[in-house]
Formats: sequence, C-alpha cells, structure tokens
Amino acid sequence: MTDVDMFATSDQRTRYEQYRQLRELGPVVRLREPDTYAVTRYAEVKAALADHTSFISGEGVGFNPELNQMIRGTTLVSDPPEHDLLRSVVADGLKPRVIRGRGEEIAQKARSLVADVVSKGEIEGVRELAEAMPMSVIPDFLGLPERNRDHLYEWAKVGGDLLGPVTERTPQNLEMTQSMVRFTHELAENREVAPGSLSAAMLEAADEGVIPPEKCPLLFIDYINPSLETTASAIGHLLVIFAERPDQWAALRAEPGLVASTINELVRYESPFRGFTRVATRDTELGGVTIPRGARVWPLVASANRDERKWERADEFDFRRNPIDHLGFGYGTHTCAGQGVARLELHALIHALLDSVERIELTGDPVIAENAMVNTYAEIPVRLVTGKAA
Repeated sequence: MTDVDMFATSDQRTRYEQYRQLRELGPVVRLREPDTYAVTRYAEVKAALADHTSFISGEGVGFNPELNQMIRGTTLVSDPPEHDLLRSVVADGLKPRVIRGRGEEIAQKARSLVADVVSKGEIEGVRELAEAMPMSVIPDFLGLPERNRDHLYEWAKVGGDLLGPVTERTPQNLEMTQSMVRFTHELAENREVAPGSLSAAMLEAADEGVIPPEKCPLLFIDYINPSLETTASAIGHLLVIFAERPDQWAALRAEPGLVASTINELVRYESPFRGFTRVATRDTELGGVTIPRGARVWPLVASANRDERKWERADEFDFRRNPIDHLGFGYGTHTCAGQGVARLELHALIHALLDSVERIELTGDPVIAENAMVNTYAEIPVRLVTGKAA
C-alpha cells in the first residue's frame, strides 16, 4: 500500500515520476486514497485489460460515482454481450475501408488548417491546431448539425476530468456534461443528423430494433467525447515534443515514411489518457497479488507505456522506435473503436506540417491543463517556421 497521491497534480513530470515509483513498488500497488489497486507494469496492465470477465467496466470506469452512473450503458461502461452489441452498431462506419475512403477529405482539411496557421507564424497551438484538427473532422464524420458545434470541444474536455475523484471543478464539469446529455437527447429525438453518417446508423439500428432507442443519446456521447479530446491531446504533445527536439523533426522531414512509427511513439510516450478503472468480479491474482472481489482496479496505461521492463530507454522519445504494441489505444474488448480515424487525422496533419514547416519553436512555456485523467495542455505558444520539405 502507498500514500502517493496520484491526483495531487496534473504536472506531467511529477506523474511520470509517480508511475516509476509505483512500478518499483510492484506490478500491483494498493493506493490508500482513493482505495484502488493500481496496475503499474506493462505485462500486468495488458493482462488486466485482456481479462474482461474478471475486471469489468459495467460498474463504472472512473472514480466519480455520479458520472459512472450517468454514462452507464455506453460502450465504455458496459460488458459483453451488451458491449459487443452496442459496438457492432457503429462497426461498419469505422471499418478500415470506410475510413480510408475519407482519407483525401481529411488530408485536405489538414492541409487547409496548416496553411492557415502557417500564414500566421505564431499561434496558440492548442486552440488553433490541436483542437481545430479533430473539430474540422469529427462533427462532419458523425453527421452532427451546426448548432452547438462551438460547445462540443468544451463538453468533451470536461468528460475525462470528471472520471477522476471529485474536485472543485466537478460541479461546473457536471453542469456542462448535463448540457451535452440534453443535446444528444435532442439529436436522437429530432433526428438532427446527416443521412449516411455514423450517427444516422445508430438511429437506424434503433429503428430496426437492434438496440433500444434510449441507447442512442449515450452512444452519441460515447463517440463525441474521446474522438475530440484525446486526439487534440496527442497533437499538442506532438508540437511540444518536436519543438524540444528539432533534430528529430529535421530527421522526420527527411524520412516522412516514418510518420506511422511517429504516431505510435507519440501515443506511447505521452499517452493521452492515464487509464480507465475496472471492478474485480472475483478474487483474482495478478502479478502475484490477490485482488479481492469488488475492488476497484486501475490499469495505468500511461505507466505501462513507460515501463522499463518493456521498452529500452522508456523515458526517451524516438520517432524511429515504432512501438506497435503500445497500450495508448487500450487493449482487448475495449480497444479504442475510433483509433483508425484518430490515426488518419494525425497522419494527415503530420504530413501537412512536414510539407510546410521547417522548425517548430516554442515562444513561451506550455501550460498544462488541469485534468484528473487526461494528459493534455491548456496552452502552447508556438511559432511555425516555414521551409521546403527535405
């Protein structure tokens, strides 16, 4: 057991040091507050995520009981067979061939966005690039109406924070989440979605009796929130990482074929989400530790992705590493369903930046966002210096 407060700060360096301390203590460490079994090392985190019968999601995946109840019955907070049924509803819209069919459209959005920010030179990287990229893609991909688009990102941003323990931010976060819930109910009731979109497929599944109609608003939330904030987090880290490592940016411009490797290393090195919790359905041994039935378990994906037992030079960023088995998109039953779209967005944006930007320079100190569960920035003052691709 340890008294380490895993929610004392959002500072990235402090969190990574805490993860290291926990890994040294053992593969499974009991946190005193909140009372949780933290799974710290790569092998054990992967094993826990793979065992959806011993460690279930249907009892909530966060530390806030009110939010766990509010989002119960989403794909995120459900278990097979319900989870498999809900996930199948959107599976067709997320198949690789469908996503690839949107590739040129997304690439054009990325080129247009990069051209705009490059023309400005100095930008606030979170708002003008990291947030702007998924906001240019996801609402159209989901078939959402124009109304409330200016609220979508703020709503998505508080969702991850709410999954942590209650803080002084919780009341306002809950209020914003309730606004989003009302909006998604209106979408379903009024059928305010574009024909042929992912959202339309959800409504059609309800019409055909595949899923209960009351599931549609929950599924809307399920795909809006993670598709915006986690991708924006990755883009923000991309800017900071390469601003601090100009030699790697120059090398990547010379080897643009390594963009896919870069994306894997980016998500390993700065995992956007710390990890969803589970609840043990029975006494289960993991890493030599018996986790009792009913205990809340926290597979720390962000710690696993920095585990020295798995990765050489785990605390170094190397775009050539290509860690294809990182856990940044989850693993097992709850592997991120939308990761194909996220990868396509990142791929398009990085290539657009490589074509236009010779150097990425910080013009001030990045500001870390206060968020219990998401690893992200609030502000990144940055200058994009143009130059022809190598």
